[in-house]
This record gives sequence, structure tokens and C-alpha cells, in this order.
Amino acid sequence: MLSQSRGLRFALVLLMSLGAVAWLGHDRPAYAEDEEDGGDDGGDEGGDEGAGDEEEEVDEDQPPVTSGGLFSLKTYPIRELSRPLIMTEKITQVRLGVGVDVSAKGAFESFGVSLEGEHGFRDNVSGVFGFTNAYNFKQFGVYAGVEAALAYDLVDVRAALRLSRPAAPGAMPGEYVKGKIKGSIDLGFPFRYVAKPEIAIVALDTLISIDFDSKPDLNPSLGISTNPIAALSVVIFAQLQIPDFDTSAGSFTVPATVRAQFSPSQKLDIGAEFVFLNVKPPDGVKFYDNRFLTLYVQSRFGR
Repeated sequence: MLSQSRGLRFALVLLMSLGAVAWLGHDRPAYAEDEEDGGDDGGDEGGDEGAGDEEEEVDEDQPPVTSGGLFSLKTYPIRELSRPLIMTEKITQVRLGVGVDVSAKGAFESFGVSLEGEHGFRDNVSGVFGFTNAYNFKQFGVYAGVEAALAYDLVDVRAALRLSRPAAPGAMPGEYVKGKIKGSIDLGFPFRYVAKPEIAIVALDTLISIDFDSKPDLNPSLGISTNPIAALSVVIFAQLQIPDFDTSAGSFTVPATVRAQFSPSQKLDIGAEFVFLNVKPPDGVKFYDNRFLTLYVQSRFGR
């Protein structure tokens, strides 16, 4: 009970800290630096009298230049690897997905839907939320949280309150068993290193889940993202899940996802996610025996 109480207190402090970051985060105008004359610098003293009074024409549709980025819906990158890690201020992104079990023995016998979103409060602070489920609601997750930049477009910190229930393969092929419902605080440090415009390493969207009724779980993630052409991206990533930090052999699972996405415009993405429940299954079970396919549409709207 004492460890649970400490975990809950830590989770509350973490949420309050991230909330403070979101509230106090601010834009820093990055104006172009004009050369300061500081008086006479040898230029024409008599030059055109009206030259200094000319005002630069302002494009009203152009968003402010800030330390967080310079994107509006009109200028939002089609290439996924050129997009910022955090959603731009005043832009909201919503994703709707429909999934189906495509396992060998249980294909099309269970379904799921998902609705997830992200809103840019500032160029360096976003709110995230979502509802996901699979296998006819035997697996689900509801979450809401905040993500803030530690080093803009390189590494963030993310904390989200989550209520979830996992599903596990049953004794019969195509059968899934409901797990235990639990509440937790998910903590991650989303990281992306773009080695080339066409390839990047992505990691630590998740790192630790602080459970309210047990010890924390260790769940780091790692993947690779490719963008062979501007409108097409492919991402492969996996997550190591170790309940209660128990690193004993056989006490962990490794779910993995392959995602392909096509972006016909700045406002729209169309994609598919292929999820494997565990790429390190028990002996006698193949990793591709349990798989789930989700088709989704993702849209952005705002300024």
C-alpha cells in the first residue's frame, strides 16, 4: 500500500509539473536582425530621404516567426519527417481508425475503432487525447495528457493519464482473453533524429507507466521512419513491455507495428497500421499468428 501511495503522489506531481510547462510555455519571436548603424558607418549621409521610412509589406496570412516553427495549414509539410514533433499552435489533428483482426484462425471475427487527436496550445506545447480498442472491446485504452518540447523538434517530454485493459491470445486460435483494467500515468520522451530527409530514428514515445495499483512498468519504444517520397512514409517500431520492472526471462512482451501513410495534402493523411501482439511469443507460437489491421484517416484544421 505504501508503494502504491508513493506512486500516486509521484504521478500527481508529474502531471502538475507538465501542466506548469504547458501554462508557462511561451513563444519567443525570432525577428530578423537588422544591422545597427550606431551612427555613421561610412554610408551615404545624404541618401534618399524616404528610404528609411519605407515599410515592408506584411502578409496577413503568414503566421508569426517563433522559436517553435513557421507553419500554418497552407505551409504544413506534406513530408512527414519535415513535420514538427509537436503540433503547431492553433492547429488540431484528429485521426479516426477502423480495425479488424486478420489472424490466420480468427480473421474478421473481431473489430475495433479508434479516435485520437492532438491540439497545439503553443508551438512548443501540445495536448493529446484518444480512445482506442480492439478485439470487440476486449482491449481498450482511454488517455489524455500533454507533450512539451525539451529541445524543439528533437526531444520532448510527454505525460498522459491512461485507463486501459490489454488483451492476450486465448487457448484457441483466434480467441482473445480480457486482461485487468488499470489506471496509470504514461511517461515518455519522444525523440527523433533525422539522419537524412528520407530516414530517421524514432524512440521513447513511451518509457515508463506508473500504475496506480502496482509497481511501475518499463515500456521503452524504438523504431525507424522512412520517407522515400514526400507523400509516402513507412514507420516500423516496437515496444518492450516489462510489467513491474521484472526483467526475469519470459516476463515481457514485445508488440510491434508497421505503418504506411500517404499524404495527398497538408490537411489529410490516409494510412494503415499492421500490429503484432507479441513478436517474442512463447514456444510453439509464431509472432505473426496474432495480428490486427487498422485503416485510418487523419485530418488537420485550424489557422
